[in-house]
Amino acid sequence: MGARRRRHGGFHCHGPCFHPLSTTFPRFAPMSLRSLEFPTDHGQPLLLSREQQAILAHEGRSAIVAALAGVGKTTTLACKVVQACRSGQAQRILVLAYSRSGVAAFHHRLKQLVREVPPQVQITTVERWAAQQIRRRDPAARFLADRVALQARVREAHAALCERLAWQPDPLFEQPGDLDLDAFWDFNLSAKKSLMPQRLAEEGMGLASFCEEYLLDYRMAGLFFEYERRRIDHCGDPLYYAEGDCSHALASDALQGQALDLPRYDLVVFDEMHDLDPASLQLLRALVGTSGCAFLGAGDFNQHIEAQAWSVFRDKLHQLDDFLPQATATLALTQSRRFGPQIAKAVNALFNVGLTAAPTRFSTVQQLQHTDDSQCIDQLLQIQAGLARGTPTAAPGELPSPGARNPSLTVILRHEQDACALEWAIHRAGKSASFYGFKRFYLQREIALLLGLCYAHGMQALSWKAEVSVLGSEILAAFVEGALFYGKGSVDGADMADPSSRHTLAQRMAGEMLHNPQIIWRFLGNQSSLQGGQRNFQAFGSFLQLPLALQSDARSLLEQADVWGLFAGVALSQAQTAALRQRVKAFMDSVAGMAVPDMLVQVAAMATRFERTVRAERGFDFHLSTIEEAKGKEYEHVALPFMEPGRFPASAPHALAFLERNRLYVAMTRARKRLWLLEHAERRVQPFA
Repeated sequence: MGARRRRHGGFHCHGPCFHPLSTTFPRFAPMSLRSLEFPTDHGQPLLLSREQQAILAHEGRSAIVAALAGVGKTTTLACKVVQACRSGQAQRILVLAYSRSGVAAFHHRLKQLVREVPPQVQITTVERWAAQQIRRRDPAARFLADRVALQARVREAHAALCERLAWQPDPLFEQPGDLDLDAFWDFNLSAKKSLMPQRLAEEGMGLASFCEEYLLDYRMAGLFFEYERRRIDHCGDPLYYAEGDCSHALASDALQGQALDLPRYDLVVFDEMHDLDPASLQLLRALVGTSGCAFLGAGDFNQHIEAQAWSVFRDKLHQLDDFLPQATATLALTQSRRFGPQIAKAVNALFNVGLTAAPTRFSTVQQLQHTDDSQCIDQLLQIQAGLARGTPTAAPGELPSPGARNPSLTVILRHEQDACALEWAIHRAGKSASFYGFKRFYLQREIALLLGLCYAHGMQALSWKAEVSVLGSEILAAFVEGALFYGKGSVDGADMADPSSRHTLAQRMAGEMLHNPQIIWRFLGNQSSLQGGQRNFQAFGSFLQLPLALQSDARSLLEQADVWGLFAGVALSQAQTAALRQRVKAFMDSVAGMAVPDMLVQVAAMATRFERTVRAERGFDFHLSTIEEAKGKEYEHVALPFMEPGRFPASAPHALAFLERNRLYVAMTRARKRLWLLEHAERRVQPFA
């Protein structure tokens, strides 16, 4: 968590190093390299590549598979588990994945090989396994998953921090301001994955200096330590464990040299090693060292895009010798089973990773150039139209077959704000889009707030009629959430810092506003006919007093309203503020020149088209996805728009530049059949060193 500002420091090995272990795996009946078939319980053998076969035949005691994209690393690990079970010599096998989706993927691959998961095999995440070990050593340990109870603990810590700062002001500490629980939980989890408290103690510097060195939010760090002081009693024992606490607790004990009394296994398999964080690595070290077990891990270390993951994976794989048995072999898995040589060639041209593909697999790569965003978006529309033309259609007078689905183009975006203009263009083209990893722009709370304000502003017109709101209940609910969040509002004593409380209240209020739109005006005007509580809606009330003539141009209305002042009441981090400004600016640019009533009608039509497409179950024309959401998945047709240095890949501090490289690598390796790279004509992405 947090990159150094001036230098990139590796995480040091703590405690004694491993003693050499046996250099051979137990003989799990290695398969002959002359056969490329792996028998399954379903009668149809699985055809493996020679690299996969070599990994299964490897007799070393400990190995890491340095894989590339789409090469079948999870399938290979699943084959190793089945091979070990069939040998009869592995009585206890532990399969660890970094994420829940990784666990689900491993279950899926295993079920393709065997009918049932063998009873000696346990498949789980690192955090879940750590929780089981804590329960083993302390049956009375309390695990807290109740969101409301956890939010209450954070609010108590926040109040204590504010009180302490009132008595002992810190000139370097900005006022805590409003509590953003979502931001806190993100910081809390990342701090524990990265072993931030241990690193702070190790480096012997103050918290402010540490945060400056590692580019961390000093306010959040202060709240984090206040929260931890309340989670752990005076004797140093946790009062409860929440998500992220279990692996952090065991890793902390391991760093202090405590014996963890872990179970012993015959084989430990670890998938998604590219996402490992320092806490998980410490656990892996303790587990493998204690068990003396065989170990096989795998990861595509070019897919390391988690900021808290260990930086060892930048051509420093050998440093894992500090954490694993010294005789750990590195095995290559480079032949993609996902796409053909054309995509592999394009990936190698930028990343030089030695990716290969079977010549029997066919895929295409098309590189297009644009001079501005408008041209880039037009190219995306043309690509999707070409896919649609290539799909067989029903004969005249015939209905489409029930199972027929629209050909979809997956568009992977680096920045959320890039979706706004694209959504408008897709709508105007009569197409539909689904979204993965981010909300539709009109459901983002700040955009929904602006839509609601624009709608209420138009109520001044003499011709306005109290009809059903043009904005549907879903948009109105997002509007209420935005107003309560940015207006620091509360209703009937509800806790507006808790997103779930805001959401529940917003749903109820939206239903009333839909059929009685005047409530929106009264709500923004700080009247209390619908709800009680205290709000700070002064900026919203000022918006409603702007001249009605501004309804002729939505962007002009927002500019006259001092739109940025609408969000000034909430304390956001620098990164959050920048992201908000980018989203709002993208929206304002998209609606320039549009009359407000027309804008609202078009937004409502977008929402209606989305709902109808979902009900029709024929698929969407476009899938818009973040890189993080696309990671681990594959699609038939993929387009990467807005490619240019500083945008995609994005600008980043030197210590984090490799993460941007890896994000582009992840995006480029999602396609099975066709990949489009849409680059700026004058600013081309250059090969990475």
